[in-house]
Amino acid sequence: LNRFFNGVRSANKAVLIALYAVIIAVCFVAVIFRYVLNDSLTWAEELSRYLFIAMVFLGAAYVVPEDGHLRMDVIYSSLPRRFRRAIDVLTVCCAVFFLAYATKALWIGVVLVGRQRWSSLPLPMRWAYLPMLVGAILSLVYLVEIVLRNFWPSSQGIQRGDQGPMDEVKPS
Repeated sequence: LNRFFNGVRSANKAVLIALYAVIIAVCFVAVIFRYVLNDSLTWAEELSRYLFIAMVFLGAAYVVPEDGHLRMDVIYSSLPRRFRRAIDVLTVCCAVFFLAYATKALWIGVVLVGRQRWSSLPLPMRWAYLPMLVGAILSLVYLVEIVLRNFWPSSQGIQRGDQGPMDEVKPS
């Protein structure tokens, strides 16, 4: 299972890097066209906006295993380990519930936009919604990894990381 989760994270990282490179290239070309050639590209702003949205949702999923989302840590770190563990379990349960609901809602959204087109490009609108759905599904996959790593570390072949969600906070 470690190979599976590492492969998913590597693919997610590669897509994020590619999205970032494409956004930079599209914005660069748009600036050249607007200020050097005096001709604006109508599609560049829309494409870069949807690529940025995709990068946000896929990036939000990418940081789940690293415990990279913001949280208020002052009270949490002063609690005893068993209370922190209870808060971690509650947090994961709430996240799974929210992401499951979001996945369902995003699936409905992808189906509803159907054959609608972008305003400046002949692309189906579902391509703008699809990264949000993939990001929610990836977040769920990463939460499953967290649960397996922290509750069944030896029986599932998942090696526990040095520090991540639900691991003991090490004083610095």
